Amino acid sequence: MASPALVLLLEAAIKASPQRVAFIHATAHPLLLELMQQAEACVFCQTFKPYILELEALGLSIADIRGLFDLVILLPSKDKKQSLGWMAEAMNHLSGGGRLMVACENRHGAKSYESALKKLAGQIQSKSKAKCRWFSAQKTSALNTALQQQWLNDAKPQVMKSHGLWAQPGLFSWKKADAGSAMLLKHLPPLSGKVMDLCCGYGLLAAHMLKASSSITHLHLVEAERLALDCAKKNVAEYDAVDVCFHHLNAASENLPRHLDFVVCNPPFHTGQSRDVELGQTIVSKACGALTHGGELYLVANRQLPYESVLKAHLREVELLAAGDGFKVIRGKK
Repeated sequence: MASPALVLLLEAAIKASPQRVAFIHATAHPLLLELMQQAEACVFCQTFKPYILELEALGLSIADIRGLFDLVILLPSKDKKQSLGWMAEAMNHLSGGGRLMVACENRHGAKSYESALKKLAGQIQSKSKAKCRWFSAQKTSALNTALQQQWLNDAKPQVMKSHGLWAQPGLFSWKKADAGSAMLLKHLPPLSGKVMDLCCGYGLLAAHMLKASSSITHLHLVEAERLALDCAKKNVAEYDAVDVCFHHLNAASENLPRHLDFVVCNPPFHTGQSRDVELGQTIVSKACGALTHGGELYLVANRQLPYESVLKAHLREVELLAAGDGFKVIRGKK
């Protein structure tokens, strides 16, 4: 079911009759086709592979935002710093008098984003509908360029002191290593041969595995979020003796590397803002299928997530290595 904020945003964009429009954090909806028919140029910006595939299924192409537009529309993400960075970036791509439109569900912080846009751009227009808020502002001389630059800087990739790796707002556990991954690392043996870090994020597990295991010959990093994969490339760059491959994939639906000696995984179990246990189960199943005979899977998950039945259906050995602090680490052998 489409977000009511998305529908509100697209209806407002179509009503504005733009000639050149860019959609930051674009999400698939049939109204996009109507917007495309109306405008001279439409650019759809998205870095999350499942959303990219949905947009491509509508016949739409994905591109980075470049040039100037008379309208930029955007849906905030779960991360406020990332979303404010997008607002600031949007202003750089508006022609004089061009308009930025934002829509957000009330439960996801709509009022806060509305207030932020007012601080950035000055006067705004807004309305409420279907438990959402829509708000917009023109690019004028009232633009607070100091605040704009601050938001741009805050959203950039950066080396975090807490874990010493490149990360950025919007990525899973970007500020510090998540407790599940830290627990998994404590129970990983030395790895060797062909290895995959499935749902690798910014490369936290991969960087530690490469540092601890000198017998890894090939490492596949698989991740749905391109921004995370860009950080992961920086975080493993020093290990040039290993054949490292990066895969921007939707692990739930696209083909993974196969015939692997080890797979290490901290699978997601959310789609957007919603819990999605089936997503995690699908990825765990795909992880099992990527192993060679005798290959091993090391998995961390929240204790209540029902992955054991999936593992036992695909692997001949399944062992609970550790449990505590709400997590469990499981080893399986094919």
